[in-house]
Amino acid sequence: MPVNRQLNIAVTFACTHRQNDGGYGGGATYTQTGSTPAAANIVDADGTIHLDNWTDFDRAAYNDNVDIEFTLATPCNVTPDNTQLPVAWATQHGAGMTVTVPAGGKHDEMEVIYDATKPNVITLKDKDDDSNTYNYKPAVELTSLNHYYISLDPRIVNRP
Repeated sequence: MPVNRQLNIAVTFACTHRQNDGGYGGGATYTQTGSTPAAANIVDADGTIHLDNWTDFDRAAYNDNVDIEFTLATPCNVTPDNTQLPVAWATQHGAGMTVTVPAGGKHDEMEVIYDATKPNVITLKDKDDDSNTYNYKPAVELTSLNHYYISLDPRIVNRP
């Protein structure tokens, strides 16, 4: 019986401490760290996921479903302070990952799984069976600053 494909993505958040208002912001870079079965050029640095590039796999061994694991690096570097802060996927002031369903898309196409024992890992289970482009909206919290919430832009695009 075919099993789900696996895609592993490392997420590095670069935090900015705004000097004008004391708030925080920042952005992330995304790196494909592995996949099963092996595949290359699936993830761009801006987070865009090209499942449409992942065509060469044994369909007798793997189905269309893809479990995408996002692992957030901690601590994050803070500029211009030249310091580091612990960071985790958001849980206190919002969700660590939300999915935008496109017109004609299915709400059950994606499942977001968060395990409180692994605060820096979020898994998206993507059925990858409807040929639609989905957008993910990740968010992080600076845990040592009362879980200061930062929603990341741009959204991650997952191409079917």
